[in-house]
Amino acid sequence: MINLNYWEWFLKSFYSRKTIAYSRFRPITTTIGYVLFIVLIASIPYFISINITAHTGIDRLNNLLVGELPSFQIVNGSLQFENMETFYTDELSEGFVLIDPENKFSDDELKQLNEGIALQKQNILLVTNGNIQTISYTLLGLDEFTKDEFVKRIQDLQGFLPILQLIVTLLLYVGLSGLAYLGISLLALIAILFKGNRPSLHYRHLWTITAHALTLPVIVLYWIDTLVTSIPFSAFVLSTLLLVVMAVRTIPIPKRKASA
Repeated sequence: MINLNYWEWFLKSFYSRKTIAYSRFRPITTTIGYVLFIVLIASIPYFISINITAHTGIDRLNNLLVGELPSFQIVNGSLQFENMETFYTDELSEGFVLIDPENKFSDDELKQLNEGIALQKQNILLVTNGNIQTISYTLLGLDEFTKDEFVKRIQDLQGFLPILQLIVTLLLYVGLSGLAYLGISLLALIAILFKGNRPSLHYRHLWTITAHALTLPVIVLYWIDTLVTSIPFSAFVLSTLLLVVMAVRTIPIPKRKASA
């Protein structure tokens, strides 16, 4: 079992309790790299989704702003819109446009509008297929500007967007990996309660077992969460902990020596 290659460990960690249990013999450095790998695989649909949303949204925003929209300006990073409190139109081919300086529309209401752009008090909201990508004016360096200056800045952003998307994706990957390590560490602590009479099973063993037990929940559930429907965080925790307990129970309990 210990002589399995990398891909065999990966595939069998989806379903084999014994493989997950045997992972306690793998080096901690190998396990750390393994966690980075499964987080990457699990995050692929999410990364593709947010990058497509951002790219489509920026293109749509540029096309919409070039159209005949009311004038507005940003002052100290906040949207200023004269003459009317809220402007909305869905008559443009690129989708709806909402100018909402008072943030009267909630995220749920915006998702129901399907596709378009919302300019709120301090953020631009890019809405695509029910997904919302939020970009602050400050992040774009737009603390003071008019509508025409905004159009120019968005056009400049389009050329820089691939590099910006790469940077944001890497930062998100680092953040997700950090959350995975934190979750594994906490679940391994909880798993100590279930190790039973196995004195040779230490925290470091439970850490590697938990890391490999994470394979099925983090990949399958995160793909479902991104592509199909929202999955509660508790489902990730409980399913991983269940696999850890099942794997631990496959480890034999040492027999006590008969007294002389």
